[in-house]
Amino acid sequence: MGQEGCIALGNTRLAIIDLSESVRMPMEDPETGNWIAYNGEVYNFPTLRTELESAGYRFRTGTDTEVILKAYARWGLECLHHLRGMFALAIWDSPAGELVLARDRLGLKPLYFYQHPDGLLFASEVRSLLATGLVPRRLDPKGLHTYLWNGFSVAPNTLVEGIRSLLPGHWMRVGPDGSILETQRYWALPEPAGRAEVGEPELEEVRALLREAVRLRLISDVPLGAFLSGGLDSSTIVALMAEAGAEVRTFSVTFDEPEFDESSYSNWIVREFHTNHVEFRLRPDSFEAWLPAAVSSLDQPSFDGLNTYFVSRAAREAGLTVALSGLGADEVFGGYPFFRTVPWLARLRSALPRLPRGVAHRWAQGRVGDWSRVAGPAKAMELLLDGAAATEPALAAYQVSQMLLPSWARAALSNSEAKDLPGLACGLPGEFVSSLMTELEGADLLDRVSRSTLRLFLGERALRDTDAMSMGVSLEVRAPFTDHKLLETVFRLPSGVRTRGAPDKRFEERLVGPILGSQYPLHRKRGFSFPFEGWLRQGRSIEWIEDVLGDDQAVKCAGLEGGAIRRFTQAFREPGSTVPWSRIWALFVLVEWCGRHRVSR
Repeated sequence: MGQEGCIALGNTRLAIIDLSESVRMPMEDPETGNWIAYNGEVYNFPTLRTELESAGYRFRTGTDTEVILKAYARWGLECLHHLRGMFALAIWDSPAGELVLARDRLGLKPLYFYQHPDGLLFASEVRSLLATGLVPRRLDPKGLHTYLWNGFSVAPNTLVEGIRSLLPGHWMRVGPDGSILETQRYWALPEPAGRAEVGEPELEEVRALLREAVRLRLISDVPLGAFLSGGLDSSTIVALMAEAGAEVRTFSVTFDEPEFDESSYSNWIVREFHTNHVEFRLRPDSFEAWLPAAVSSLDQPSFDGLNTYFVSRAAREAGLTVALSGLGADEVFGGYPFFRTVPWLARLRSALPRLPRGVAHRWAQGRVGDWSRVAGPAKAMELLLDGAAATEPALAAYQVSQMLLPSWARAALSNSEAKDLPGLACGLPGEFVSSLMTELEGADLLDRVSRSTLRLFLGERALRDTDAMSMGVSLEVRAPFTDHKLLETVFRLPSGVRTRGAPDKRFEERLVGPILGSQYPLHRKRGFSFPFEGWLRQGRSIEWIEDVLGDDQAVKCAGLEGGAIRRFTQAFREPGSTVPWSRIWALFVLVEWCGRHRVSR
């Protein structure tokens, strides 16, 4: 958008519904003159279409894109409340002469913008904005600090100075000259209801919503299937697909390493629900062969997401274009070990005084150079430092438990202190914290942990990585557990009930028991993990990592100190090293990404 009131919309479509040439985007509504560019799927579009047809609206295509245009014509921005799905959309409101940008409630689809002196640029990828040549390729110091704390960027910040991310559940109005007129939130998690008991009526209500969420996500004009790990979440999705009468195609990644292989559980589901099943055996050679493409699929650096790329690529090569996933259940039902540790850390934080700055400095200095101590209990001391001490206890405890690198390591690597970067709290942008705090108000400690996990672990990490990695191979991933109607009901249940038994999700076992049947082989929660620890320490993988991190100029451009990087890499390579692979991998991805996109401080 420019000063002369001109607008240009562009779109590359992965065709899922209505594959005809008539539904190319950008799409115009001839009755209103409005235009739309849109990324995502609105799963309830057939119901909305029927309602709009009853009101006199006529349709030319069979796609959800046209339904959004007609819904906007009828309800304006209120149409967002009617949409059930994942979306990032841009609508040029021709009569009003303004642009509307909006993002789905959980942030399954990204939306970035940049305010240029001559107007506003927006896109679903950071690299698309960089490709315009209109955005200076400068590293954002706040974005770098956030990355070194979390291992990923957090909205509204990115790693590129000036490029912003629209927060999930928000819309923005933009004037014809590119000025931002208004930004508002249209959805938030519900307030806690405080119910003490959960009986069979409540369980059946949740089951009905879960069934509906799966059923809605079966609409497709291209091959559709499901990721199947054999765990509770993906098994439930497959069972509900079969219950809905779908011909179910399932896909699993298996390993030679028995501690990572869950094929015995996935094969039980395959037999029980008669799925058309494909297994892909992932070994170090195929891992090394696909690794460069996986790294290049990341739109923003992240230490996570590799597993999603490999399962998505294998599924795509097996013929799928859409895959349903169990993503999102762990955040709601307590599927992580930190659901036990974070409440304990929060109570500890509340009970202890803030550590004096001088003591904190000496404590941190005493650990500089000990690169083997960047994880585990050593991070707990961060709760007493200024950055965490001034933050809400549950959020501070969550952030410390999930911290990628402690304060002394961040300072050594970037030669900067958080105190020099106002607008950050506990490694998070102030705008994000303010948005999150409205959803934490009135929630008990365990519920605050769950809500923080949903917004951070899922929203800012898993969903964004899943979108980038799956779209990198032209596969659409749909996640029924993120359905907002389902979440609105589940988050009104007592947190102590729905997260009981963490990380083994006893409540979810009770919830889906009638769906999976009494013979389902329950087993301890294992997580969707791959043997990356061993694979990244050998062969071409470690050579690539060391080549990138050994390039002092590339490291400097990424805002890092070469000497600290070398000491950290050496500690990782030592026999018996306790340095987690994810820390070195996070730094490698950052430096590689900055080099590939020519972003530098």
